[in-house]
Amino acid sequence: MEPKTIAHFRTGIGNFVLFTPALQAMASMDASGKIDLCTDPIWTDYRKNSLLSLWECLPFINRVLSIKEIDESKYTTWFWTAWTSANTSRELFHKKHYYDPPDWNQNVEHECDYYMRIARTFYGYKGPTPQQMIIPSTNPVINKEGKKLVVLCDGGFGDIKVFKKWPGYSHFVTELKNFYPASSVVKIGYGEELKNVDADYDYVGKLSMAETAKVISQADIVVSTDSGCMHIADAMNIPLIVLWGGSSMSKNKPIQTICKIIHLGLACQDMCQIDGSYRVCDSYSCITDITIGEVMFYIRNFFNKGNFNVNS
Repeated sequence: MEPKTIAHFRTGIGNFVLFTPALQAMASMDASGKIDLCTDPIWTDYRKNSLLSLWECLPFINRVLSIKEIDESKYTTWFWTAWTSANTSRELFHKKHYYDPPDWNQNVEHECDYYMRIARTFYGYKGPTPQQMIIPSTNPVINKEGKKLVVLCDGGFGDIKVFKKWPGYSHFVTELKNFYPASSVVKIGYGEELKNVDADYDYVGKLSMAETAKVISQADIVVSTDSGCMHIADAMNIPLIVLWGGSSMSKNKPIQTICKIIHLGLACQDMCQIDGSYRVCDSYSCITDITIGEVMFYIRNFFNKGNFNVNS
């Protein structure tokens, strides 16, 4: 049975992870139990190709189409949001299912909840909120040899990456190896991320996103900035230490896994992405002032006790 529901998506990797509960909700209302997913041929940056491998693994996605491939007669439900749709695709989906996008206070409502609110309010979903879902590839398999596997990510796309880059990773690895010689460090990401960081396994720029998810799935802990890989770890319930810069924590924070968010609580911090003030910041101290000692404190806490509760 072919789906009668089609959804549109065109934005980031982390955004897609947070979109998966709403997509599952929409799929559950289709007689096929699945949806088709539409994206744009004009969307050409690396995130799209990265996401294709993840989409192929998800059981609630039937197939992925370009907008030019859509047979409009096949679909009765057209799922879109103002945050995940753009340009001519948004115009088509808006025409097929008209509604005025609701206000979204990103310093109050989590992105996952925003998508679910749309599924409930404008498409009639009445069930519980599904869990985020990411299915990893089968490879690569890492031989941990009894060691703690620590996965590092320093991701960030476009101009907002300026407040998602932590300069302490290289020295952190040195400290980690001093305290835990029986640990293995893995680095993941894209381009030249973490290029000056020594690691036992270097997968930066070498894997599909589904393969990257497989690496994350084997981690004892992931140390990351607010990135797509952080959200993938969250979806797969892999423990996280998150080095939080200028993103809105209410909008983007992990919601499923055990995690410790290191957030300096600066007055400007949660608004700088929303109001654009990061463009004139000259220090990005929200991320650069996070100390190696604080990260190591929570690493030791987790490895010794299995949680981040300093009082347990």
